[in-house]
This record gives sequence, structure tokens and C-alpha cells, in this order.
Amino acid sequence: MQTRNHRFLAAALFMAVILLSGNVLADQVVMKNGDIITGNISKIEDDQVFIQPGYADEFAVKLAEVVSIDADKTFEIELEDGSNVDASFAHGANGMQTLVVDGEARDIPMEELTLATEPVPYYDRISHVDVNMTWNGGNTDSRNNLIYADTSLRLGDHRHQGDLTLRRDQTDGIDTKKQDLFNYSYNWFFSDPWYMGGTLSYERDPIRGLDHRYNAGLIFGRDIFNDADRFLTISLGAGWSEQEFESTGKDSGATGLWNLQYTQDFFSNMAFFHNHNINYQFYGDNNLIFKSNTGFRFDIINNVYANISLRYDYETEPALGAEKDDTTLVFGVGAKF
Repeated sequence: MQTRNHRFLAAALFMAVILLSGNVLADQVVMKNGDIITGNISKIEDDQVFIQPGYADEFAVKLAEVVSIDADKTFEIELEDGSNVDASFAHGANGMQTLVVDGEARDIPMEELTLATEPVPYYDRISHVDVNMTWNGGNTDSRNNLIYADTSLRLGDHRHQGDLTLRRDQTDGIDTKKQDLFNYSYNWFFSDPWYMGGTLSYERDPIRGLDHRYNAGLIFGRDIFNDADRFLTISLGAGWSEQEFESTGKDSGATGLWNLQYTQDFFSNMAFFHNHNINYQFYGDNNLIFKSNTGFRFDIINNVYANISLRYDYETEPALGAEKDDTTLVFGVGAKF
């Protein structure tokens, strides 16, 4: 009986240690009204501290109402004078916040904290695959199929991004669209969030008379936002392009490049996205090519979502007999992994 009691006490003590250590290791925000909020601090931004407790979704509290912050993990911190440090937070007092920089404590006025974000992990990847199909029968027999896939892979200071579009449209047995489009971009973060790198793209659409179009260039860009809820990056550059139309033959020359990518999460189950790129050809008829994809994703279950998007293509000088613009409203499902 005594052995059994000892085992029970040991087990209870073990569980208590685990629970207590979990609470100790959690981040804490001490408020001026005496409240102590325990959870996971993700960032300090716009004079607010963002924290997710174990019992609710992430929310923000005003930094002006905070007495002190305690968090063991390292943040990239920007101070009011523009300087940057990598530090963790320790409890402060009397309007001062203690930062731990390389093992040494440093006290600063709370109001000097302007930005604190978790360092970007060395490895980070996110991919999507969307499948969109519409089949109609009866008076009009049509088949519209669009498969879109994209991925973003970051390894330290290097990021690789790519996307692939395969579109096949058919009406009454006649092909009306056969588009293959591939884009690739390499970014080297020489001074995060600034980067430079290169880009490649390939497109063909024989129905529009485009036998092929290649683009290659050097780019310079910046991540405006890159956190858990939003991402915005812009880049510009210059390069070389070659294209061949069935009606006018092959042509090539210098080209200017512009790209924008934006995503924003809402309500924890919905995301807005908008991507567009511009390719201006400084040869031939000085063709300007604009492509965009704008829409929403709605979570269904786990990593499966429904999507709706508007895809818009425009060329000032398309192939002979082809329209300048092409608009497609797409409904489908996809997966994130």
C-alpha cells in the first residue's frame, strides 16, 4: 500500500511539474490594471502587443497600458531611435522594460519599443494547388478546366517562388483556350527585408496565336509585410524577352519587369489574395503585358479550402485576331500543404 501511495505521489508531482513549467515557459503581459495575460506573444506593432492565450484567439492590447513583458524567445526589436537588437523580454518596473541582449540585461523606457517580431525561421515553405472545373451539356457543350499551383520556399536568406497555370477550355468540341504559364523567382535577402535576384517565365497559348514567350531578368525588391496574417512584396527589374506569334513571327529585346504579391488573412478561416505582374517590351510595338489573379480562399476542413478568383490578362499589342483582354471568373477547391 505504501509503495502504491509513493507511486501516486510521484506521478502527481511529475504532472504538477509539467503543468507548472508550461505556465512558467509561457509569455506574460502584465497590465497596469493588475491583469496578467499568459500566452504566446507574436509581435509588437502599431503600439500594440499581440498575444494568443490558450483559451482564445490572438488579440492585441495597447502598449501604453502594459507594465512589463516577459518572453524567453528572441525577437527582432526595433527601437524609437531606429536601432535594432535581437533580444528577449524580462520583467521590468517603473515604466522600464528589461531586454536581455546576449545574456546581458538592458533597461529601456516602454514607449521606445516600436516593433518586435519573431525572427524568420531558416526553413519555411507554403504551397497551394487549386483545381477548377466547369462542364456544361445540352444546348451548349463546354469544358473549362484550370489547374493552378504555387509554392514559396525560404532557406535562410534565400527564397524561391514558383507558380504554374494549366488552362484548357473547349466549346462544342472546339478548343478555345490552351494556356501554359510558368513563373519562377529567386530572392536573395542581402539586407532583410530588401532582396535582389532573378526571374524566369514561360508562356504559350496557340489558340491566341502565341507559340511561345520567354522572359528572363534581374530584379530588386522589398517585403513590405511578412507575418502570420499578411504578406506583401514588390519588385522591379529589367531583362530580356523573346516571343513568337504565328501571324508575325519571332521577335526579342529588352523588357521592364514589375511584380506585386499580397495576401491577408481574415477571421482565421478566410484569406484574400492579389498578385499581378507587368512586362513592358521595349521592342517591336512596345507591348505592355499585364496579368493578375485576385480572389478569396475559404477554409472547409483542415488544409482544404474553397476559392473564388478573378483572373485578368491584358496586352496592348496581342496577336493578330486576338482580343486585348481576357477575363475569367473561377470557382473551385484547393489544398494548402
